[in-house]
Amino acid sequence: MSSFADEVAALRGTKSATLRDLLTHPPFARLAAAMTVSSLGDWVGFIAVTALAARLGTAGGGAYAVAGVMIARSLPAVLFGPFAGAIVDRVNRKRLMMGADLGRAAMYASMPFLQNLTAIYVLSFAIESLSLMWVPARDATMPRLVPRRQLANANSLALLSSYGTLPLGGLVFTIIATLSNDVLGGAVRYFKSDPESLALWLDAGTFGFSALMISGIAMRNPVRRGMPKLDLSAIGRDIVEGFRFLRGHSLASAMTTGIVVAFSAVGAVLAIGPVYAKLTLGAGAEGWGLLVTSFGVGMGIGMASVNRLHRLVDREMVFAGSMIAAAATLFVLASMPTIALAAFFAIVLGFFCGATWVSGYVLLQENVTDEYRGRTFGSLTVMSRTGLFLSLTAFPIIAGVVGAHEVYVGGHRLDLSGTRVALWTAGLGVIIAGVVTRKGLSRYRLSRPMPLGLVPKLRRPPSKGIFVAFEGVEGSGKGTQVERAREFLESKGLDVLVTREPGGTDIGEQLRSVLLDTDTGHLEPRTEALLFAAARAQHVAGVIRPALVEGKVVVCDRYIDSSLAYQGWARGLGEQDVLTLNVWATQGLFPDLVVLLHVEPEEGLRRVSDSQDRIESEGTEFLAKVSDAYLKIAEEHPERVVVVDASGSEDAVHEKVRDALERLLAEREEDDGKG
Repeated sequence: MSSFADEVAALRGTKSATLRDLLTHPPFARLAAAMTVSSLGDWVGFIAVTALAARLGTAGGGAYAVAGVMIARSLPAVLFGPFAGAIVDRVNRKRLMMGADLGRAAMYASMPFLQNLTAIYVLSFAIESLSLMWVPARDATMPRLVPRRQLANANSLALLSSYGTLPLGGLVFTIIATLSNDVLGGAVRYFKSDPESLALWLDAGTFGFSALMISGIAMRNPVRRGMPKLDLSAIGRDIVEGFRFLRGHSLASAMTTGIVVAFSAVGAVLAIGPVYAKLTLGAGAEGWGLLVTSFGVGMGIGMASVNRLHRLVDREMVFAGSMIAAAATLFVLASMPTIALAAFFAIVLGFFCGATWVSGYVLLQENVTDEYRGRTFGSLTVMSRTGLFLSLTAFPIIAGVVGAHEVYVGGHRLDLSGTRVALWTAGLGVIIAGVVTRKGLSRYRLSRPMPLGLVPKLRRPPSKGIFVAFEGVEGSGKGTQVERAREFLESKGLDVLVTREPGGTDIGEQLRSVLLDTDTGHLEPRTEALLFAAARAQHVAGVIRPALVEGKVVVCDRYIDSSLAYQGWARGLGEQDVLTLNVWATQGLFPDLVVLLHVEPEEGLRRVSDSQDRIESEGTEFLAKVSDAYLKIAEEHPERVVVVDASGSEDAVHEKVRDALERLLAEREEDDGKG
């Protein structure tokens, strides 16, 4: 039995959004290969660099050496994180990504020849700075690279490539380190004394491969429509406002505390892990790789299993419970005598950290209003990075200050080395944060996502009528082309009804006055969407459906795609909710043909009169979003949407519209002949 979503997709002509379709989409296939291989290499390189730092540091200063690497890798996010996206929007993204890949390849390849901690720190800082640009460039390119229906799958695969390769990276480093020591080390002394070199060169090769893959992708940079200059003060004000909101919102404050502490706990493991594995457990570089692999496996399992847990336990309970369980596991992990036991509990720790991370983000998405969601997550990112930075700095220092200690109780030796103390300290901090978060959640009434419950009758009554809709931004010439289309269709002997939205009925015209009158002022986006849907419901029931039953050709100036573009995309309400609402309002009635008259918003606004209506007065930036949304809709549905360049002369535009109408009439005659 098909689902409601399947029926809506069928009505809109949407193709299936399967992972197989996505991975066989040539541009994304190349990007996926670049992401996966370079992410794998980055994890191998991360482990190799920390192992190299631990070896270059003295026996008593290994923790400090690793702390230096962690600081160098996390500092760019703290310093430049809020501004990276704004910078990416102002450069050629393809060139930026290729340059970042080649730059990182060169830096990783040079590390084995340096053998100097200061140089390692400088290169680590530069590598992370390039990564800070590469990731938002990829994210910004994704919507222009894959069909809109595949964005969720594409983002999921991007997340999987970033974190799912962590355990594989640890395994690859372990194999390479073993190969360098036990196989190549016997023949070439260099690999025995420098076991990290082979891993670093492999890492450099993965970034070279990524640059090669990206070079073959045709990336479209966004059209700059009056883009403002980079205003650092405006970005700073948004961050400050986000922090104020977090402080005054009990749920956001509680969730932020939990997520930041979860990040910090991960930072403690990553910072202490190399020295803990090598010195405390005596497992060498291979032991550190095994710990990372185990932690990554556990995190992947936790992220994949959390939705099933939510079916049994409320999400807030999963979040707080996972935090406390992670803290308990961290205590146990820090107390293990062997690398095998430590690796097992690293899997358990990763599971609870993954569950905490996913649950926390979903709770924020469900309970923070759209108005503050962007600033909330922007501020959360800065705070998480800062917490990670502090943990990467503080815990190795704690380990170094405590040093190697042991006590004997009843003849039994107890290892109280600094690495164990640092991990215990991190566990204590997570427990405190878990309790605080649980109290914060108990003071807030959580909202939970509920289905809309709008189950339309997706049936169109049998008729010989034809339904054509014209779409486009303000000033695209819809009114003129609708009238000329009517003349053309009537010349074919057809009975034509011309109507418009919002409007077409007495109630619709009254709602049109409310929606377009500048005196109306600001309308909450949901209110606006509901008013458009209300006018459309009356219009379909009272005008469009009866005309189609009579066999008329209905030509409508705007229809459902307008709501998807204006309210769903430009207003940020989301396509699915707006689509569901309008399918219910129209009982599943969609046009046989949509003619999209495309014109750049600047040109469209120059064409309209000086007395602009409420929508027209939104300005170029808003209409640019609408224009992009229309093109995305047309790109996904070429079987029902025809794009006509409306920048030409009136006659030239009409000729293209007439061609589209003739094709539609021919198809209808062919279908009638078959019937």
